[in-house]
Amino acid sequence: MKKLNSKGLTIVEILICFVLVALITVSVYSSISTFNNKKNVESYKEKIYTYKNTLTKIIQDDLIKNGLIRASYDLTTDSNNIEIYTINLSFRDGTSKSLIIKRRLAMDFNEAQENKEGVKKDDYFMIEYDQIEYPLPDFGEYQNDRGETIKDLRINNIIVSTNSNVLTVYIGLYHPDLSTRYGISLVCPINSF
Repeated sequence: MKKLNSKGLTIVEILICFVLVALITVSVYSSISTFNNKKNVESYKEKIYTYKNTLTKIIQDDLIKNGLIRASYDLTTDSNNIEIYTINLSFRDGTSKSLIIKRRLAMDFNEAQENKEGVKKDDYFMIEYDQIEYPLPDFGEYQNDRGETIKDLRINNIIVSTNSNVLTVYIGLYHPDLSTRYGISLVCPINSF
């Protein structure tokens, strides 16, 4: 009868076990990381949709229910270099409300423009309706080469028009990790009630 080797595990067998455990750990980690990234993107999309839908409903309800009879808008820039779009709305019931969109863009790393004043300017975004502020959801931020704070979710374009007695407002939202551009869109006839 032949005796079995009773010396235990060899160094080669132990190394093979460690390599296998390391490979399994790396593959599980990458799967979990991919899942978390997808979960974050879906969470961002859900927050943007909720923000967009809530704000649109509040404003659009006023426009339709109260009957928009007059709309005017103005674009100014304040001393902090913030663009201020002020949309004044007058309703059939005699009330007036304002939609104010404030935006200051820091220079993104893609922008080749030079800041002539040499002053750092962080991103700033705010939407205000009927004296209530609706800040954009916070998805994080980073610093550009100049030390300016750049928000991950930005208002990248604003379009306001009152042509043909129709108020049109578009507030474009952009996030670099999301493949789709999002926006708040308001359309209402002026004085058609």
